[in-house]
Amino acid sequence: DGYGNSRIAVFSSSGEYLREWGSAGSQPGQFRVPHGIVIDSRGLVYVADRENSRVQVFTQAGALVTVWASRVGADKGFGSNLVWRAHVSSVSYDPSLDLFAVTEGSNVILRSASGCTLLSRGPFLWPHDAILLPPLGPATPPALAGSWRANAGRPFSFAVAELEGKRVTQYEVRLGSGRAGLQSMYG
Repeated sequence: DGYGNSRIAVFSSSGEYLREWGSAGSQPGQFRVPHGIVIDSRGLVYVADRENSRVQVFTQAGALVTVWASRVGADKGFGSNLVWRAHVSSVSYDPSLDLFAVTEGSNVILRSASGCTLLSRGPFLWPHDAILLPPLGPATPPALAGSWRANAGRPFSFAVAELEGKRVTQYEVRLGSGRAGLQSMYG
């Protein structure tokens, strides 16, 4: 309900209104254009809070768990028509990797479930959405699924949709494969 009421509204699968949380503002738990939402394999809700330049993480009941601040919040695009450079526009999730793709300003940031930045790609021309695509190749054994670390060396890809660039581009990344791959001592 981003453009109208700055809240998260929850409905049943049959369309029945269940509850809502959030209000307009910049404090934790408040929103300035909630623009993307995803639920991870643990049941946590991740909201791309576009104008506040962050991702907020909640329980399904609406209790705030944590906030992933973005570096783009300092760049509000003053003096130009590039205000989107300060937006956090979307968040997507792949359960087989337990990995997130977040559009932050002119980049796409791949983050671990703890919010650590693992990889940054860009710049793009007003990236609006990014989506993680499942790993390529043979299926990961169930005992190893659900972790980008456990899938080291397996390629996966993500796609970025650019508004100003008027294109969708797909990128392949190999997990844990040196500088071009995903490695973090924190994530």
